[in-house]
Amino acid sequence: MSSSEIYGTKGDLLKGKRILIGVTGSIAAIEAPHLVREILRYSGEPIVVLSKEAQRFVTLDALTWSTGKVPFSIISGLSEHILWSVNPDHKVDLFMLCPATANSISKLAGGIADGPVTLSALACIGAEIPVIIVPAAHKVLLDNSITEKNIKYLTQLGIKFTSSEEIENKYKFPSLNKLMEAIFDSINPLQLLKGKKVLLTGGATREYIDDVRYLSNPSSGLSSHYVANALQQLGAEVFLILGEGNSLDINSINYPFTIVQSTENMYNQVVEQLSTGSYNSLISVAAVSDYTPDYQVGKIPSGQSEFSIKLKPTVKIIKSIREKFPSLFIVSYKAEVRISKDDLIKKAQHFREQNKVEIVCANWVGEVDKGFMSNTNELFVIQENMEVIYLNGSKKNIGKELASIIAKTINEK
Repeated sequence: MSSSEIYGTKGDLLKGKRILIGVTGSIAAIEAPHLVREILRYSGEPIVVLSKEAQRFVTLDALTWSTGKVPFSIISGLSEHILWSVNPDHKVDLFMLCPATANSISKLAGGIADGPVTLSALACIGAEIPVIIVPAAHKVLLDNSITEKNIKYLTQLGIKFTSSEEIENKYKFPSLNKLMEAIFDSINPLQLLKGKKVLLTGGATREYIDDVRYLSNPSSGLSSHYVANALQQLGAEVFLILGEGNSLDINSINYPFTIVQSTENMYNQVVEQLSTGSYNSLISVAAVSDYTPDYQVGKIPSGQSEFSIKLKPTVKIIKSIREKFPSLFIVSYKAEVRISKDDLIKKAQHFREQNKVEIVCANWVGEVDKGFMSNTNELFVIQENMEVIYLNGSKKNIGKELASIIAKTINEK
């Protein structure tokens, strides 16, 4: 049957979706025509780009017949890789490296784009298009420290790997059902939080000493923004209460938010929002001030030989909210500086028990590549069963992972 005859025979889950499939030099490349045919059956638009080595195993004619289009074996002067990643009229919704050899995985991890497939993959990663990699190679090529390091690095960038079945010391091509599930999850993520409303706090609060000076910390607000985005993608309705001390581009926020100044202001806004009774959960990411000074109107004169500031504790937002809203699902961040991993986790576990929250996310701050102004972080997610999940990498990817954990836990409850 021609490609037009099978189009849409299994539904329209992929209608209007362009899926770029990069085929590399594995014997599993012979399965590529079956994959593109299945994509067509769900009304998708498969586009195939293949390496020179792949053509040793699957012919251009076979792929032309299966897709109804001539596949791309070179990148021409039209710069197809740029069209697929940037141009609105040609941009793809997903790039699938399938099958992926150990060589192509390692090249991609090293930023090497010496062929049409790796060049297209690199462009899609740069354009933040979802990428799925489907390894297919002998066990000794994938299960070694070099390839494992490269897979770990690519995973930290947010690239998904679909596990292949190990048979006779080889990781073979997964079933079509498994590949299609991976495609559906990437293009049409499950709306696990549809109908849920989530309140978030983020950024740093400011405690003013006088009209021009304040106490604060370097929190950027990035983590709360990425978590909010990820929750929204899972179907949740989100509202962010953002501390005045943040470095977010306000124009990049595509959900409701408000900006507050002090810890007290943030607490009052949290209570006001939760009192509507419409929220299912509170995600407290904000780095609030623990102490506030006695405020002095005007500007304290400079030039004094000594100057003392008297501090008093601020309201404990999480503790107070738990008392006011005993059934609310609460996730809280717990930041520490210069302590061991074991001590960090112990403190977070104690905080979770003391404040009766469902999830605590423990992290170090004040380091070059962790917390506050950094774009990367390390997070230890402690749940009610005391299970500890370790997340690290970019704050954006951590936000996605954390949102998935939160969604799963909310649905289980």
